Amino acid sequence: MSDYVTIANMAAARIGTETRISSPDDDRFVARTIKAAWDIQRQAAIRDGAWNFAARRSELAAENDPDKVIYPWAYGFPLPEKCLRLVEVLDTSRDDYALEGDTILANTLGPLYIRYLVDVEEPALWDAGFAESFALRLAWRTGRRIAGSAFDQDQCGFEYRQSLSAAKRVDARENPPIDQEESSWIKARFQSHVLTGWR
Repeated sequence: MSDYVTIANMAAARIGTETRISSPDDDRFVARTIKAAWDIQRQAAIRDGAWNFAARRSELAAENDPDKVIYPWAYGFPLPEKCLRLVEVLDTSRDDYALEGDTILANTLGPLYIRYLVDVEEPALWDAGFAESFALRLAWRTGRRIAGSAFDQDQCGFEYRQSLSAAKRVDARENPPIDQEESSWIKARFQSHVLTGWR
């Protein structure tokens, strides 16, 4: 089970400092630097992947606000208040909607069914792979400030991306494969092939 102190110390260890953080309120420089970056880097790390622990589903109703709907779209669907990132609109091809600001624009009256990510603040609820990746992201984004030019920021960034990729593969295996809907372009080509007898 993850906790703030463990993850912060994983980041500090990767940076190369011998200082160990004792609590979220630790007033030493390393602790204050990591704490200052904690929230924004957590949200960025969640946005970097479609994490199962942060995934939610919702049904959206169209909103009657002409200021939020611009041609060629007919309807606007406000995202849930806690939405950190839209993952997908279900049963709809990517050509049938657009995300602008906090509104999904579409030409269907709806409702729209979506998958999205929320900000999960409590480390105890995190996937272990995410906790490890997040510690590397913290180190990557704060290491130069803590350790100066001795810290290899590029190498740490590479390690973060590698860890993120590995964690995503494990996370993806926990769900069944999703059949991708064929685009209207592919369907039109197939229909033309059948009608004309292409070989």
